[in-house]
Amino acid sequence: MSPETQFKFKITLFGPGGVGKTSLLLRYIKDYFSDDLKKTIGSNFLIKDVELEGKSIRLLLWDIGGQPQFHKLRTIYFKGSNAALGVFDLASSQTLLKIPGWISSIKKTVKKAIPMILLGNKADLEREVDKIEAEDTAKRLNCDYLETSAKTGQNVELAFEKIAKACIEDIGV
Repeated sequence: MSPETQFKFKITLFGPGGVGKTSLLLRYIKDYFSDDLKKTIGSNFLIKDVELEGKSIRLLLWDIGGQPQFHKLRTIYFKGSNAALGVFDLASSQTLLKIPGWISSIKKTVKKAIPMILLGNKADLEREVDKIEAEDTAKRLNCDYLETSAKTGQNVELAFEKIAKACIEDIGV
């Protein structure tokens, strides 16, 4: 984006390994999907420039490896986040159970309330997580909730648009 970029927001994607964080980013940025992506080692960093409601916004998208060995690195990546997308796998209830721990890590690091959306990804697969259970978890954690599929593209654009709008609202513009 050119010098008239009005806003820059750091958006962190978090969640257990294998839930589709990288796939969501690749679908959003490159409209691409692959069944055989490698696990994220440490983090990925991507940029997307968007126009929303007449505002030029640069999204700095951080994709954090979800494997336990990267636990200590989380605070480094969470620092300075303006918003976050928590991702779990709708086909694995264990992944939803890990989300509160991730949110706790973000809150300790960022030290202020930031907009968060909980994404139930892999909506194209047979689900193990009941929609009401996921919505209740999101409500309890003070997050919005959306179901996505990186494979089909379902709600991917919407998820990033919603988080960008929430960032704008959060700064009172």
